[in-house]
Amino acid sequence: METLKRDRSPLGDAVALLVCGVLAGILAAAAAFPLAGLFGMAAENGIQSFESLPTELTKPTLPQTSYVYASDGETLITSFYEENRREVTLDEVSPLMIDALLAAEDSKFYEHNGVDWAGIIRAAVANQGGDSQGASTLTMQYVRNTLIYSASTIDEVIAASEDTYERKLREARYAMAIEDSMSKEEILEGYLNVIYLGNQAYGVHAGSYSYFNKPPSELELWEAATLASLPKFPSYADGLLDGEGDDTQIVERRNWILDRMASLGYITQDQADTAKEQPLGLNPRPVRSECVDVATANWGFFCDYFKAWWGDQELFGETERDRISLLKRGGFKIVTSLDADLQNQATERLSDEVDVDSPEALGSVTITPGTGHIRAMAVNRIYSLDQTDNGPRTDGDDSKPSNYPNTTIPLLSGNSEVSGYPAGSTFKMFTLLAALEEGWPLKTTIPNPSKYVSQYPAGNDADPDVTCSRGGRNVWCPNNSISSSAPLNLWSLFGRSSNTGFVQLQEMVGTSKAYDAAKRAGISFYSPGGVVAAEENGNVDDYGSFTLGMDPTTPLDMAEAYATVAAGGLHCNPLPVMQVIDATGEEWTEASAPQCDQAFSEEVAYAAVSAGRCVVGQNAEGTQCSGNGTAAAYTGGFDRPLFGKTGTAESDRSYWFIGSTPNATTATFVGDTDATFRSEVASESLKVSVKEVGVWILKKAVKDLEEEGWPKPTGDMVNGKNLTSIPSIGCMDADEARSRVAGAGFDASIAGGQFASDCKEGEAFGTSPSGSAPGGAPVYILISDGSGYEEEPTGDETTGGPGGGGRGDD
Repeated sequence: METLKRDRSPLGDAVALLVCGVLAGILAAAAAFPLAGLFGMAAENGIQSFESLPTELTKPTLPQTSYVYASDGETLITSFYEENRREVTLDEVSPLMIDALLAAEDSKFYEHNGVDWAGIIRAAVANQGGDSQGASTLTMQYVRNTLIYSASTIDEVIAASEDTYERKLREARYAMAIEDSMSKEEILEGYLNVIYLGNQAYGVHAGSYSYFNKPPSELELWEAATLASLPKFPSYADGLLDGEGDDTQIVERRNWILDRMASLGYITQDQADTAKEQPLGLNPRPVRSECVDVATANWGFFCDYFKAWWGDQELFGETERDRISLLKRGGFKIVTSLDADLQNQATERLSDEVDVDSPEALGSVTITPGTGHIRAMAVNRIYSLDQTDNGPRTDGDDSKPSNYPNTTIPLLSGNSEVSGYPAGSTFKMFTLLAALEEGWPLKTTIPNPSKYVSQYPAGNDADPDVTCSRGGRNVWCPNNSISSSAPLNLWSLFGRSSNTGFVQLQEMVGTSKAYDAAKRAGISFYSPGGVVAAEENGNVDDYGSFTLGMDPTTPLDMAEAYATVAAGGLHCNPLPVMQVIDATGEEWTEASAPQCDQAFSEEVAYAAVSAGRCVVGQNAEGTQCSGNGTAAAYTGGFDRPLFGKTGTAESDRSYWFIGSTPNATTATFVGDTDATFRSEVASESLKVSVKEVGVWILKKAVKDLEEEGWPKPTGDMVNGKNLTSIPSIGCMDADEARSRVAGAGFDASIAGGQFASDCKEGEAFGTSPSGSAPGGAPVYILISDGSGYEEEPTGDETTGGPGGGGRGDD
């Protein structure tokens, strides 16, 4: 289109403004005003208007819809908006659409200077006769709508929209001023983006998709005429998108516009007649609004996390409110990390395994090591606000609905109000990492008794089954669930998940260091009790149960933490986006950049990976497993390098399987979302489900990824570096043994309880650990319970001597 500006002169403007004042007064039924007053007001205000034209009229900032897509950049998840709108340029709009709007609203748009004097006179005469006609030009409509959208107070909205003489006069003044500072094309483009077309569609882009599910550049003639009928009468479309309502009025106005386009020479009459024969042909695109209206219900938990993540990013604004406002107004295209196929497959498998109507939640999160991209957040639940038909609560609290099958609570990601589920033995990973950092090698051998008398104090409400007396005080005495009681190296302690061995390892490194390792790996601790309370009280190192996972955590945190290990110690914050592009087309690379830090050295992380391979039955090069790993029976068909960990919370309150390749980590769990510490939730069959489903989802996650592996652990991680030999102890006085070990440079002390050995009861017979250890490390002297001791025979060994026969003849 040719850029058109009309020549203007000060005298012409003054005369025009005076006429505008008179006619606008008539149009507003303001005949009671003295003519002189109208002329004076018009003249005075007219002179000021050219000096005080609001910048929002020439450079309006309109709220635009932000669209959120899956990782393919095409699958729409949802949208966020205050007003459903996306701005377009003129060349993105069909000429038929422009012609239809001009025919309907302002056929003399390219001829007037912002005010249609002939139209005003026509309307004034008709209105005086009792008829009702408008005379607003397209430019005046642009002024009115833009002032409304740029208003920051309710008074400004009223001033921009009230049916008064002053408002219409101001509109006319601004319209003339705009015509002097903007081209016709700029005004037309602004109008196309600001008009309201009903059903929460603002601008022709939103209107075109809302009614016909196509871009405005592809509109057919009858479709363009239909949209053009709506700026003046948006209510005509009420109910039509829901299959209800009466389309008579909108069809009549559409047909009138088609005839008018023909009379103006925009189209032929034959074209108009053919178009009038067409049905409305509405084909609305579902408008997805935030997380309760996602395209697929199971995407809601991911969407919820995305929104919470956006609200936390300082890049998007000073406060959370500012950030969410930007999301709803900024017109962003956001490509998330959600793998829609993986999400759908995982949800279907989880729901097949445990029905959505079950109080037991079976869920899984998949994350990418080295970036933190969240690929799936799936659970056997329906993301919905409608909880009227939910099942009964398992915690007995009937004051609120249960969380099955419908909920919007962030079951997988947690927050300050949702702390997660007991972690079980998955927390042994953090004790292992702390030990490796402290210089304890993988070959470190630790006793593995069925019951261990620890140095940790028993709590006031401790279970009597795990409480013992040591030195006159009650201490915690954890039990083992594995059959073997032989000493094990760190590979096998981890692979077979020895409770008593890991409590000893935690004593050797200190709970505070294991706790720190967990936080660096990515675990957030929301629960006010447990280790958080111990930290507040300054006695974390007295908190023994940390390594056995009494504290709650979330599947997202567990996936994040194990992904840190899989990525060679590189911790990355969970990241739900891959690309953020604003309304101008500028990419916000900082928003989508992974936020990572080296939490552990590579050699420590890869040593932990090596131990984790024993869990899944992969005795790879440099790995020395013994016995069966806790998940080995379920990973035989997994033909890629893999490590992982299972975890049973105390009293079967929850159960976990975390599995990882170098490029995908999946954390799968079962628990009770209503009563997270309810006992007997994880039945034996559900434990099997967690492992089977966890491996199945991980297989799906890596199906299209390149196979990658990890380096074998270094010699220092396997054998240790600068270690000191621990003196051997054999059937000797306990104090003497402690003195010998202390003399070698260790922090020697007597271990709690007694252990099976061939020595007399009360004698020292060994150490924990044995072999060698970092200088200054704690070493515990083991005391015999005498269970294997046999008295030496007396007298002649051949004849048996007095009192009996020999020892070796049977």
